This record gives sequence, structure tokens and C-alpha cells, in this order.
Amino acid sequence: MSPAIITLIILVVAIALFVSDKLPMGLIAFMVPIALYFTGVIEVEEIFSSIVNANVILIVAMCVLGAAFFKTGLAYNTSQMLLKYTKTEKGLMVVVFLVGGIMSGFVSNSGTVAVLLPIVMGIAVGSNIKPIKLLMPLVFGATVGADISIIGSPGNLVAKSTIEELSKGTMSIAFFEPAKIGIPLLAATAIFLYFFGSKLIPDREAGSLSSGSDENDYSDIPSWHRTLTLIVFVLAITGMVLADYISFLPPMHITASCAAIVIVLAGVLTQKEAFASFETLTVFMLAFMMPLGNALNNTGGGKMIADAVIKLTGNSGVMIVMASLWLLTWALTQVMSNTAACTLLCPVGWTIAESIGADPRAVVIAVFIASSIAVCTPMAIPANSMIIGPGNVKFKDFLKPGLAVSAVCFVVSMILLPIFYPFY
Repeated sequence: MSPAIITLIILVVAIALFVSDKLPMGLIAFMVPIALYFTGVIEVEEIFSSIVNANVILIVAMCVLGAAFFKTGLAYNTSQMLLKYTKTEKGLMVVVFLVGGIMSGFVSNSGTVAVLLPIVMGIAVGSNIKPIKLLMPLVFGATVGADISIIGSPGNLVAKSTIEELSKGTMSIAFFEPAKIGIPLLAATAIFLYFFGSKLIPDREAGSLSSGSDENDYSDIPSWHRTLTLIVFVLAITGMVLADYISFLPPMHITASCAAIVIVLAGVLTQKEAFASFETLTVFMLAFMMPLGNALNNTGGGKMIADAVIKLTGNSGVMIVMASLWLLTWALTQVMSNTAACTLLCPVGWTIAESIGADPRAVVIAVFIASSIAVCTPMAIPANSMIIGPGNVKFKDFLKPGLAVSAVCFVVSMILLPIFYPFY
């Protein structure tokens, strides 16, 4: 059996295991490079080589910075400042959505929802609005907003890594490049929620955590911790933004690592808090699934999938191929890790685009954008499950507004991607 066929079999089995939820996701990801090694697809030194990948390091460092942002109360103060400008239900839905979206462009969506949840609950109770009406826009914002920057979601970093590796370093994604699509997505979804969100999101009494007003007491945090964190955060983001344009600046993962070191050295976070700030599952999912993406490309397995997709879509062209991959990625990310979905399909998208002579960036970016729109099920991302108890949210409550938000994002993506990334 050829290495390409073996790789495709491992790919299919991995997808099936992720969807079935019979085994822990981390275990499945760990099994993938081991299976590739024992079947002769990769060499022993390739099994865990991606653990030191620059994007894996970047995720860890940014999680440490995000934890400091939350611990010092900067996230709380920022959200409170933005949330005080409107009192109507429609207005609050949009503001909550935008605050969640902007924050999740720079820190994890789970962290964003975790810190804003008690604030939003307090606002809902104080404004006599059903909490579900604000909590669902919060998680929608935290997912859609991840496409503002390259660090907004692990899937974005997967796409960046895919483009850099498969182009042999001739192409990359700049820090704010996703914002070309991400900001219009955020704006279009905000407008949609303003006019239709209240009708799509059901009325339901609050569940647990009826008020979060006492959950955010930062009086014990030294003020200089807050000041230092803000300075370090701004300098780190500035350095990462300019790294693609100023040659003497260090790469993004080095800048983020230096910032994380300063935060711990200064005592803003303890060593224990720093290590607890990043989700081990996300880190290892990214590191362990990368060899599969590389194997798909190196063995020709990705080309086989590309040929099959091209055959199914006929002579419809790259637009139909891109739309098909967007929808496939979006469907997978509702039931499995969006990091895994992106890791699996980014190399496939690249190969398909190359095989028909198109610029592969549009297709790869379409995949990672679709992987971020995890809004239709409570298990799509951890942030979704956080609002189930406080908002008394049911499984079916996600479906109707989630599908509508997904449709908006799909249409906007299909319009803008060919404009910013011409196929030919």
C-alpha cells in the first residue's frame, strides 16, 4: 500500500474518531504521528518535531500574556468601558458581540467568554434582559472575532504555518492580514444581529450565576502590575505587527516569548499561573496534527483529495472548490476541534489550488476562517459550553442563530476572498 493511501486512511480514521468523541482528542492527536511512523510514512525524528514549531511557541506565550491581561483586571476595565454606552436590548447585543469579538482577536475565545460572562450576566439582570439574549452574541463575537489577527485562533496559526511550509518560505500571513476578512465579518454579523438576533435567539429565564457583579474584584492587584501588563501587551502586539515589515525585529514567537518572560519575572503571574494559562490540549493538538498535514503534502495524499474534489466540482473553477472546502471545514468544526479541522484541511486546500494553477492563499484562508465559525453546537468550542448553565441554553438554541450567522460569514467570505486574493 502506498504512503499516500496510508496517510489518507489515517486521515479518515482521525476524522471519524474526532467526530465520534469516543476517545479524548489529545489521545487521538497523539496517536496520529505514532501511526504515521509505524506505517513508514514519516521518520522517527518527524514524530514530535512540531512541538518546537514557532506557532506552537507563539500560542503558549500569548496565553501567558492573555492570562495577565485577565488577572490584572485590564480585560474587565476595557469591557466595562465599552459596555456602558447603550441600554437597549438590540444595542447591548451588538456591543457585547463587538466587545467579545475585539477581545478574542488578541486572546483566546475561552478566556474572553470567561472574563466577560459575569459582566454580561450582571448587565442582563440590571437591564431586565434575558441573559441568553446577550450570552449568545458574546460567544458568537468570541468566535467570529478570532479572525481579526493571526493570533486570534490556533487555526489562524495553522494556516500561517501551512502557507510558510508549503511555499518553502516564499509566502506568509502578516499579523493583521486576517482582518481584511475578519473585520467585515464582524461588522456584517453585528448588523445582522441588530436586526434579526432578537428574533432568532429564544427568550428563556436565567440559569445559574444570576449576577456576576461580585466576581471581578481586582482591589488586591497592585496598580503597577496593571500598568506593566498594559505596556508589555502593547509593545508585544506592536512588535509582532511590525515584524513583517522591519527586518531587525525578532519573529513573532520570540517577541511573545520575551513578553511572557517579563510578565513572570515581574511577578504579575506566578510560574504556576503561567503554566496553567495555556490549554495543553490545544498546544498538543497543533503539534501532533502537523505531521499529518505534512504527510498529506509529501506523499501525494493531499493531491489525491484535490483530484477527487476537482472531479466532483467538475469545471466549476476555483470559486466552487473554495466554497466547497469552506463548507466542509465549517461542518467539521461544529463537531470536532477547529484546530484539528484546520490542520487537516489547510494542506488539502493548498494542494487543490496549486493543482489548478490558482493562488493557494485564498483557499487556505477560506479554510481557517470557516474553522473559526464554530457557532452551531455547544460542543464546537469550549466557550460555547460556558454559557449553557448561566443562560439556561439548550442544544437546539445554538442551531437557528448559529446557522444564520454562518450563512452571513459564508457570503461575506465568498465575496471578499477573491477581491483580496485574486485566484490568477
